[in-house]
Amino acid sequence: MNMLLLLLGFVALLGVGAPIVVAMGLPAIAYYILTDTSLALVGYSFYQSCMSFSLLAVPAFILMGNLVSELGETTRGFDFARALAKGKRGYSSRVAVVLSLIFAGMSGAAIAGVCGLGPIFVDSMEEEGYEREYGAALTIASSTVGPIFPPSIPLVLYATVAQISSVKSLLGGVVPAIVMSASLFIYVLLVDKRKLVNPPKPSVTKKDERPLGILFLRALPIMMAPVLILITMLSGIFSPGETGGMAVLYMLILGLCHHSLTWRGFLNCVKETCKSVASIMVIMTAGGIFTKALMLEQLPEKIMSLMGPIAHMPMVVIIMINIILLIMGMFMESNCALILTAPIVLQITASFGMDPVYIGVMMVMNLMIGLSTPPFGLCIYAVARVANVPSEKVIKSVVPMYIPLGIALILTTFFPALSTFVPNTVMAMLGA
Repeated sequence: MNMLLLLLGFVALLGVGAPIVVAMGLPAIAYYILTDTSLALVGYSFYQSCMSFSLLAVPAFILMGNLVSELGETTRGFDFARALAKGKRGYSSRVAVVLSLIFAGMSGAAIAGVCGLGPIFVDSMEEEGYEREYGAALTIASSTVGPIFPPSIPLVLYATVAQISSVKSLLGGVVPAIVMSASLFIYVLLVDKRKLVNPPKPSVTKKDERPLGILFLRALPIMMAPVLILITMLSGIFSPGETGGMAVLYMLILGLCHHSLTWRGFLNCVKETCKSVASIMVIMTAGGIFTKALMLEQLPEKIMSLMGPIAHMPMVVIIMINIILLIMGMFMESNCALILTAPIVLQITASFGMDPVYIGVMMVMNLMIGLSTPPFGLCIYAVARVANVPSEKVIKSVVPMYIPLGIALILTTFFPALSTFVPNTVMAMLGA
């Protein structure tokens, strides 16, 4: 009965438009009071949710992504990639998919990828002859790679909740992210002829006339950033938090060298980072006390008992978890959904002996695809705004792209080694 009231309170508060933090925190505190549970548990849950060395990576990754957008470094990489592929039919769509994977190594968040790269991709694809809504849809689909490929903010949060190595969690996303990008790339190759519906625009600029060697040298520093981040993680030289700090320093030096860093721009990045980090930490604490209440009510065990015979069929349970997470991703912010569901899913899957790294990557993939799915997919409305495209047209164009994304999700779900091979191999090499 107590658990039912807890869940009903959560749903009711969400239904009346209460912030997610209030919807999780208020019913949880009411539960502790009504059940005579010591309120010291609330304070301990706050402490337990926030006091994690892994969380130091979050502000560093967010600041790094903000600096990349503020300094305009993504444009340098795009100019080189466009010049390299210029003249080949469908070059802009392929460049968009490849660069989304590369710059995923610097943002760690889907919305950041959409806002930073969206206008560039959409304008370039329109110049080649694509409709703007198709360019916007491809940007949305490609942005789902950002929170999976390291550095990934959701995977760091998951590692904190799951109490596993953040390095293993981040490395677990390498192969699945590449699989997602490869699926989108193949999709683009198959549909290019039907999507190029307009004549190309004669838009030769001074940037296009620059020698390829000059464009390469301009783009090399920013293109090397994700490579250096991945190398430091693979080699164990730095922890994820230290890697993020070094990446921020690298971006600051790059901004000074290119004379693109200003005090106002830097302070804006710091301000936006503080807002994002504060939001995440509040969600972490509210989610911590809410899930603690659900655990006290033994929700995972009750879910398993309701499943009956299905509870002894691991892949059936995993498929059900996938469906639930996809639906949650459509309606809830991804970090909220992850913090809320991870402890429950982990307890259910632990009975099957499943690797928590594999579970984390699978969960994040589901939530990211849900983030790009109507009716409330945040990525859809973000790219519609920054690219100046009606959201209803974007939704219509993005629906077919769920096919390659779904294929990548199915492969990751049914082949756990895609998530566990890299972290297990690296840890074995490092003797960890």
